[in-house]
Amino acid sequence: MLNKEFWDYFEKKGVRISEVRAFLRESKAVVDYERSVLKTGRYWQISKDEVRAIFSVIRERKPQVVIETGMGPGVSTTSILSAMNGEGRLISIDPGMPYGKGDREVGFIIPKELKSNLEYVKGTSSSKLKVVLQSIPKLDVFFHDSDHSYENVTFELNTVWPKLADDPLILVDNYDWTDAAADFAKSKGLKLRNIADDLALLSK
Repeated sequence: MLNKEFWDYFEKKGVRISEVRAFLRESKAVVDYERSVLKTGRYWQISKDEVRAIFSVIRERKPQVVIETGMGPGVSTTSILSAMNGEGRLISIDPGMPYGKGDREVGFIIPKELKSNLEYVKGTSSSKLKVVLQSIPKLDVFFHDSDHSYENVTFELNTVWPKLADDPLILVDNYDWTDAAADFAKSKGLKLRNIADDLALLSK
């Protein structure tokens, strides 16, 4: 279920409910596709509601540059690319080790037609994130879904912060595993919203 704070985010931005509902209707095709590939497999993928939330947020924002840490089977990657609708660039950093059942390659569900807007960087965020940031002038959206330790989440958020646009948008999966996202939001004067399951959105 999408949380009240999901709707609150769009309300505060002045986005009409009818428009958000349209995004959610669009996201159904993405959810259906992803589940048809995953079937009953458990690859530590994000939930259906998190897919719907991420798709809607990205669809409304229309970012030019997105970075995600942690590709996994490619559920979040497919969701983001689908919402970007052929525009912009998604950079995904992942060490390339199979997730969950471990019987499929990283990113195996990503449709071929979406990959032209995807740049996959093999490695950990600790070794690759700073290098990636040096290659871009600014960052519109950051999505954390890699090592969820306090130290790594804090490192990633502090590292991307200087490159984020004036209206920063950060998504953190499993945000409640530690206090890292909450502490960062407080230190930067950001609002932390739990928009679906254990997915948090940090914004002004």
